Amino acid sequence: MGNMADRMGHIKPPRALLVKFPRGSMLGEPGNAKRQRRIIMDALEALATMTEPGTIRELPYRWKKPDSE
Repeated sequence: MGNMADRMGHIKPPRALLVKFPRGSMLGEPGNAKRQRRIIMDALEALATMTEPGTIRELPYRWKKPDSE
């Protein structure tokens, strides 16, 4: 799981998931347990279905900015 497609292309992992989250937050926003569980479940499903070596799949999630006070 990573957030930089170009790096993943150079590293060439057997299979990878791309997320549009900041570095260090691959499962999403802190405190959003429901969304984090969904991302983990999607990642496990991807592992079961990505059969072609070198496959990089992007998950549809985007980082949600905190509400401004």
